[in-house]
Amino acid sequence: MSYRIYNGTQLLGDVNNKSTGINGLLPATSYQLGVTNYNGSRESPKTTINVKTRGIRLIIPTSLTVNSTITLNYQEYSLGLVPIGTEPAGMFGGGNKRDIQAKVISVTNGKSTVELLEPLESNSAVSIGNANLMRNTTRDYVKFTGNGNWGVAHLTPNHQAVDVAVEGGGTYTFSAWVKNDKSSAGRIDLEIYQYNAKGENKQNGSSSEVSAWVSPGEEKRLVFTKTLLSDTTRIRLHTRNKDRDGIVTYWTKMAQVEKGTIATDWSFSPEDTQYIVDNTQMNKLQDGSFAAFNGYRAIYFRQ
Repeated sequence: MSYRIYNGTQLLGDVNNKSTGINGLLPATSYQLGVTNYNGSRESPKTTINVKTRGIRLIIPTSLTVNSTITLNYQEYSLGLVPIGTEPAGMFGGGNKRDIQAKVISVTNGKSTVELLEPLESNSAVSIGNANLMRNTTRDYVKFTGNGNWGVAHLTPNHQAVDVAVEGGGTYTFSAWVKNDKSSAGRIDLEIYQYNAKGENKQNGSSSEVSAWVSPGEEKRLVFTKTLLSDTTRIRLHTRNKDRDGIVTYWTKMAQVEKGTIATDWSFSPEDTQYIVDNTQMNKLQDGSFAAFNGYRAIYFRQ
């Protein structure tokens, strides 16, 4: 017996456990989530529940009135060339300007926590499973070519190594898609480095956890589950390839790190899909206003 999970009328997928996570939910948004029993041929009536996610919370370093409603100003800078908060006079152009209402949740030590009452994002891809803890991954294949017998790709655009914050002693599932487009088969490893709070590599090298020979034109998802060392605070995940003929070239995409023992469908890290990250502190500007930003997006509070 399995369970089918729905978002409204959209079937998200089947799960075997009595609990699961839903990825991609927008802040301050209402959803109708449903579940049915499914035995492979027959499905029970759907049981639904209506829920609303809480809004993104920001911290403003000034004292406001608890439970009051304030107005924030959201704005996007079309060119993204001027550091937000340092624009000279006359540079307050940009698009998608709008006011956002927020509620003051609490005030502590002269800092007010406010919650946005509506989402900044306009769409999302809802899916089943735990959140992807690895930022800056890509849904499209990225080609990697290296010199020598071994080549390493870090599963992100431009092959940059990305640290992933983890809990020491916790169990995590690691996955990535790989593809070989050469004329000879290649062995591709998916491996991690484990580091402690001092930045020390706890294994004196990488740990090859899963590998597979990938034939020309073949695609595979490499997956492994591992309980981390007790003092591990962050990891780096990458793939490594060796072709039988000594030429290194392959493709990677959809890297994922998630808590638990189940490899779910890939999704962006929540932080990669949020316009403004939860619990960001707004900085005070020279004119006395406050601003928080993420790339070319900004949100202001002007008293």
